[in-house]
Amino acid sequence: MLDPDISTAGALRHLHRPEAGDPTTLDRRRFLQMVGMGLGAGLVAGPGSSLLDAALGHDPSTWALGPIGADEGVLVVIGMYGGNDGLNTVVPHGDGTYHDQHGALALGAGETLPLDGTTGLHPELTELKRFWDAGNLAIVEGVGHGLDDFSHFNSMAKWMTGVTAGFGGSGWIGRWLDGYLAGSKDLFAAAEVGQALPLHMIGRAAVATTVPTTTPEFGVPREWRREADRALFDTVRTIASAGGSSWLGRVGQAQIDQLDVAAALAPELPGDGDARPASEIARKLDVAARLINANLGFRVVTAGFGDFDSHAGQPDQHPARMRELNDAIRSFFSALSPGWEDRVTVMTFSEFGRTSHANDGRGTDHGSSAPQFVLGSAVRGGFHGQRPSLAGLRRWERMPTHVGLADYYGSVLDGWMGGGASDVVGSFTDLGLFAAAPSSDPTFPTSVVGDFVGIAPERIYDSRTGLGGRATRIGPGETVRVRVAGAGSIPATGVTAVSVNITSIRPGGETWIAAFPSGTARPNSSALNPRAGAVVPNMSVVGVGADGTISLYNDRSDVHVTVDAMGYFATTTASRMVPLSPARILDTRIGVGAPARRARGGEPLSLEVLGRGGVPVSGVDTVVLNVTSVRPTTDGWLTVWPTGSGARPLVANLSLRAGENVPNLVMCKVGSGGRIDLEVSSGRVDLVADVVGCFASGGSRLSPVAPARLLDTRSGNGAPAARVGAGREVVLQVAGRGGVPSSASAVALNVSAVRPSRGTFLTIYPDGEPRPTASSLNPDPGQVSANLVIAKLGDGGRVRVYNHLGDVHLLADVTAAFL
Repeated sequence: MLDPDISTAGALRHLHRPEAGDPTTLDRRRFLQMVGMGLGAGLVAGPGSSLLDAALGHDPSTWALGPIGADEGVLVVIGMYGGNDGLNTVVPHGDGTYHDQHGALALGAGETLPLDGTTGLHPELTELKRFWDAGNLAIVEGVGHGLDDFSHFNSMAKWMTGVTAGFGGSGWIGRWLDGYLAGSKDLFAAAEVGQALPLHMIGRAAVATTVPTTTPEFGVPREWRREADRALFDTVRTIASAGGSSWLGRVGQAQIDQLDVAAALAPELPGDGDARPASEIARKLDVAARLINANLGFRVVTAGFGDFDSHAGQPDQHPARMRELNDAIRSFFSALSPGWEDRVTVMTFSEFGRTSHANDGRGTDHGSSAPQFVLGSAVRGGFHGQRPSLAGLRRWERMPTHVGLADYYGSVLDGWMGGGASDVVGSFTDLGLFAAAPSSDPTFPTSVVGDFVGIAPERIYDSRTGLGGRATRIGPGETVRVRVAGAGSIPATGVTAVSVNITSIRPGGETWIAAFPSGTARPNSSALNPRAGAVVPNMSVVGVGADGTISLYNDRSDVHVTVDAMGYFATTTASRMVPLSPARILDTRIGVGAPARRARGGEPLSLEVLGRGGVPVSGVDTVVLNVTSVRPTTDGWLTVWPTGSGARPLVANLSLRAGENVPNLVMCKVGSGGRIDLEVSSGRVDLVADVVGCFASGGSRLSPVAPARLLDTRSGNGAPAARVGAGREVVLQVAGRGGVPSSASAVALNVSAVRPSRGTFLTIYPDGEPRPTASSLNPDPGQVSANLVIAKLGDGGRVRVYNHLGDVHLLADVTAAFL
């Protein structure tokens, strides 16, 4: 029998770990606990099938991993373990009885964040106040299990099961999963971020997955493409399929399941060298946001923290917990892609509140009901439920409960998760917490949507000279911040994103570079794929962080990097994107747009752009071109700038490599006569330019999104898991994925070709339109090449990716949407 005075930690241990059964038995769930995956990771769809199967060329047809439905919401549940003092969280400062009973612990009106004339939030909860002011924070008052039982264990168990009569053997989220999965098996429907699975995530049949807060030390290393490794995995796979339900088969299947989860989640989880939030709960919610952004199929993500059990020392303890909660919510929404904001709701729970009377130890004791928070863009803000009266309460008397667990949980399940509440909690009273259903067509706040302002190219960062930072190579695993706001011609405020050309200069070996808004989670996608000893540029459109900087992460070998700004996106009215089907407006090989002769070093080539390839004849500020250098005679660089704007600026849009074809996206402000100038530094080279869009007075505005992978033919993401053959196309769904709304007219895609079997070119164009004579990327055999593509969306929000010669794996990461 448990001690009724069991501690918070003790209660959590019992409620996060099921009782062990026969020690001689071993099922997949138990094996996964032993290898560190946690309860519930071993639910894979079918024996011998895994994400690792796909990576090694096996049939992944029964794998359950996949994006959530268009009308499905995501729920994030935060447990505040130990019993939170609701009176000092939602503070009734206008109630004299509160001050009398809480004594020195009570907060005055001037110490709170005002909600109305008599109530305020704890002063640390600034993020929650932001949601309140936007009408998106519901404060549900008087919530509790309503029983005269104040044990941590018993109260936690009632909150976790959602059952107040007796002890339920399953959790409320677990029972919802039973109905949602309807007997199917899915590793990625629900997850607890932490080291063990709480009772509320365990159903009668379905069980959630446990996810760590850093990259697991198991899984599929990069070198697992060797024949020896294939043979090793094939052996495990054979054990699983041949062993059936025997002990041997279960061991093999459990090992496969462990590798499944590791292979799928490791790219989304932060590494040991990544900058992380300070508190445990903020780190957990940072991971939660990464899992949601990846759209692996998670409908519920939970995390907990504490200790809130403030019998003594509450003036120090409680503000610290409030600060951690606030920082965690800030971290979560900073890491969450804007495209997911209309699909995510956050809710809190705590096993009980605290007594209204302070004790003699500068603390409070176990109470009963307390307020809880529900927040999100679809939440109907305001006060819900009923505030308990403090009148006449004596020292050990508790506040009454007005909202039961069934009412609280049922309102969320039916209002946000698509129904099933009556099967989970029985009858309940709907609190009306939601003003709208989940939306897969996200709306973007005006603070992140921007118009484009083109500028003459200018360098804002150079690690060789120390411009914009330190004069040193960027080391392996290092992240540097590059000042954008206030740099050069870019204004100090109102900038939402920047158009930059990022160039890697002679890295010591293979690496990749990510570019992302500072203060957000680093994506597992590359903006640039440098080559050892070479100079490689790539254009990027990068959202600007709250501090006015962008971050560059270098994965492995040390490298010098330069950043040249071509323009910026701002909240002020300026130019907007007019996406075009790619059209060739320059080809010096055949005399299109210029005489049929090679461009020469030091001799500018003037190119007319207005009125050509779909570009309007007037009202255009900037053109967007894919420019390709064709077999230059020597190494060098190409600069593109507005005609009539002065001498050639000291920036490079394209790095030339002798004998190779190198493309790069260019955004160039239109100069005098509707022209732009192109000049190579040395040697001779043919130049090809395909116009893909322009910025004019009418068009679409840009919103940066958290970089998300939409296509990876190596794993079957967005297309079958196979190399794309010669003359073949991939039809890629873009709208509705990776935070891209269905209303988007175009997107910025970073497209990579992985080790083609021969030299080829790729063409990316709108679905439903004829394939144009244009190239988006010109990869060399055996290399990994990347290029930013502004892609106009075609029928159904899709684009087509055409490969001309040989076979190749293709990747595509979305970084921005034009709305």
